[in-house]
Amino acid sequence: MASALLKKAILTNPNVVRKTAAILSNAARNHWNYQYKPGPYPVTLEQREAAAKKYGLSVEEYQPYPEEMGYGDYPKMPDIGADSKDPFYPYDQPELKRNFNEPLHARAEIFGEDRYDISMRPRFPVWYQAMWFFGVVGGCFALYFYLEDMKMGRPVTIKQYPKDGPHYTFSN
Repeated sequence: MASALLKKAILTNPNVVRKTAAILSNAARNHWNYQYKPGPYPVTLEQREAAAKKYGLSVEEYQPYPEEMGYGDYPKMPDIGADSKDPFYPYDQPELKRNFNEPLHARAEIFGEDRYDISMRPRFPVWYQAMWFFGVVGGCFALYFYLEDMKMGRPVTIKQYPKDGPHYTFSN
């Protein structure tokens, strides 16, 4: 019964096999789905409301990226790295510090807990780090150029061959 139904479905619409294979290979790859693509940039208030509802945000907190960036209606999320989020909050996915249905940042691949955290305050200011870096590198170059003419090496003599004559004598 099932095989006859399957044959009938395949023979009446040959695109079914192609579409089924595409769905199964997409599920196996698990890296892109047509539903992940954002819609067009919202121009009217109704479009903004629909986009805010689509991403589970209120209309007040929904703000899309600028149109020239090409993100469509995707919401502009705050630049907060996962390392700066509260570690004691009961997240739905605590390993990612993320709740169910929470929209990802458009550049989420660089904001992971083991990656760059844009909201982190560095331990030392950048000018201090640069001063130490250029001081150490400059000190190494200064030592190199100062000591360039004072070469050190193993004290060795030229290679001695028997045809060049006696190189030593046994007499006093």
